[in-house]
Amino acid sequence: MLWGSGRKCKAIAARFVTAVNARNADALRDLVTPDFTYIDSWREGVTGRDRVIEGARLLFASDPDFRMEVETVSYSEPFVLMRGWINSANPDVGRRRAVWRARCEDGLIAEWQAWAEGHPPRFTRTYSPEATIDMSDRAAEAPSAP
Repeated sequence: MLWGSGRKCKAIAARFVTAVNARNADALRDLVTPDFTYIDSWREGVTGRDRVIEGARLLFASDPDFRMEVETVSYSEPFVLMRGWINSANPDVGRRRAVWRARCEDGLIAEWQAWAEGHPPRFTRTYSPEATIDMSDRAAEAPSAP
């Protein structure tokens, strides 16, 4: 049973990356829970599908070259851990090593945490400033291998 849930969560996370790379906010909406939480490298986050999707729309409009490039994927209950790169024409982002962690619930992504090397921009403050909250009490400071 555990293997099956891991395989399903990995597939949903892969679809999430595909939707980001296609800049398809509607597809993202279909992949996340109503209380979905996004947490950035600074351990700040936004909760609520509508808020996060609106932030994604702003990101896609301001940085149409933003892409996630996944090199490895692993699973350890309840997380999918992906490693790779983010690529952007925005000089503040550029090309950076990145790690993403997804937690699934009931066939959807409930939480997505991102880490990028260096000092990346504060995505939640940039794209959802009024909804950004400190998530350091529940967000990992650094990614851990499953």
